[in-house]
Amino acid sequence: MKASIRCSKGVALILTFLLALMMIMPTSMVYAASTYTATGSETGDQIASIIDGTTKDPSGNAYDVVEFPSGTYDYTMTKPVDIRRKVTIQANSGAKVTFNGGDFRGYANSETTFTGSGSFLLNKPINYGIWSNDASVVFNFNNTNFTIDGAPGYGFYALLTGNTTNIRGGNFVVKNCAQSGDEGGVEFDGGNLNVSDGAQMTLENNGNGTFGDLYMNGQMNVKGANTKVTINEKRAGASGYGMVIPNSGHLKIDGATFEINTSAAGRGINAANNAYNTILLVNGAKLNVKAIGGVAKSGVRRARVAVSDNSILNVEGYDYAFDGSVLVAHDKAHVTLKGKSVDNGSVPLLTGGTNGSVIIGGSVLENPATHVVNGVEEAVTTGSAVSTQAVNTSGEALTRFDIKGFANGAINIAADPKDPGHPSYTYYVGENHNGVAYVWAPAVKINFWENKDALGNNDASKLLKTLTTIRGNKIELVGGTLPSNPAAPVGKVFSHWVNAETGQKFDGNAEFTKEVTDVYAVYKDKQTEPPAKPPVKNDNKAKNPNTGDNSPMALYVAVLTSTLLVLTLGIRLRRKS
Repeated sequence: MKASIRCSKGVALILTFLLALMMIMPTSMVYAASTYTATGSETGDQIASIIDGTTKDPSGNAYDVVEFPSGTYDYTMTKPVDIRRKVTIQANSGAKVTFNGGDFRGYANSETTFTGSGSFLLNKPINYGIWSNDASVVFNFNNTNFTIDGAPGYGFYALLTGNTTNIRGGNFVVKNCAQSGDEGGVEFDGGNLNVSDGAQMTLENNGNGTFGDLYMNGQMNVKGANTKVTINEKRAGASGYGMVIPNSGHLKIDGATFEINTSAAGRGINAANNAYNTILLVNGAKLNVKAIGGVAKSGVRRARVAVSDNSILNVEGYDYAFDGSVLVAHDKAHVTLKGKSVDNGSVPLLTGGTNGSVIIGGSVLENPATHVVNGVEEAVTTGSAVSTQAVNTSGEALTRFDIKGFANGAINIAADPKDPGHPSYTYYVGENHNGVAYVWAPAVKINFWENKDALGNNDASKLLKTLTTIRGNKIELVGGTLPSNPAAPVGKVFSHWVNAETGQKFDGNAEFTKEVTDVYAVYKDKQTEPPAKPPVKNDNKAKNPNTGDNSPMALYVAVLTSTLLVLTLGIRLRRKS
């Protein structure tokens, strides 16, 4: 009995303690997440108060989720929606939610998530569609359809230190913003903009080009094979841009597609620094920068663009494809720089900066002064469009080899026998350019001389042919063929080619590593054949009668007749005797 009483007292004490604890616990620790389901009858101010947390649920807490079922919702906003908390705004399938005049502003430590397969439209926001002023702010757009149309300022403005914005799947559009003044479509002054999971992000017809449709002074990551960012610039002038990447800006495209089309701007991408990898393409990424109209002076200006892993870079339609920019191509890069005047250089008096290419892999189409076709170095018909000769990571000057039919393979480049600072490496090629791989590599030459004296006298008139191949490789790799047998001196015939250095017979299937290999022809005496003797006549040889010739037959008949007469006469004489 006493034990039972003691047990009851213990239970009572525990219950009393738990009750007291609940009384002093913050309400945020005891309520379940709540959802507000919109009806469409709310005013703009009312829905703003529900989203920002001013309006509470029955338990006195802000709603965690504001949900819009299937239907059409049209709100006129009179003030920004100031968010200082974590909230999810969900448009279910079939829901079309329009905020007329609404700004969504994120403050320190807030996290706002727009989600659902329905759609959101911020139509002509008061100032900015999305705005933040602290690096701790997070905006998520998860598999939804979100459009900002007609903001007087930036459509999306992450000022000061930026924010973290994640666009995962769905469609995200910013258009027709900043129609007056110098602002643009989307600006990040820091932070991170992440686009992934098949999201389709489109920026078009924003600003006057001063800050571009996209101004990225933070880190932008675009990832996923089905993910795509498209900038359609339509309003910038001669000094305007499609995209701006200032000193602290970076763009990484990981397996995704990034496309910039300029109709009026002078430049596609305007960056501030080519000393580091401003733009990085990896894992089959695609970056297309194309001018379809306008001034179109520079495609990519003052940037360092690194392309690897089967990634594709294409710049075309501008006077200068690369302007004061540096290309770094490796692995199986596929690069096309197609300027109207210059593929890779610097606009005089404007950029005036460093430029050039570092190429250790890939099919890279930019036009130097000369290239090697079928083993023969010749001038590019359109003239040089590259201001600075391409080099590898060791600083060696490179030659462009146009190799037909070469794709998805590797070329082993031998070390320079004269310079240990030029080690061997492997050059990879993935997809080529319409059947031709544009390979950039250290070149070696093989000179074919008419004879040894011509070589000794360095008589250029008797240099029959020069073949060029990639260091450490055969002539046939680049489509080269040996010269035809040279005309021999009187009384001589061509014998073979001799390697001038070794004195041995030249091997046309060898791999060549010397910078220059000299080869000369040797000849041998022409063999004099005695005149052919006439055939010996054989008078004893039986002759076959010729068909239709009766003269031999008459002779045979006469001989036979005479023989018979002699025999007959002999028989008669015997009888008489």
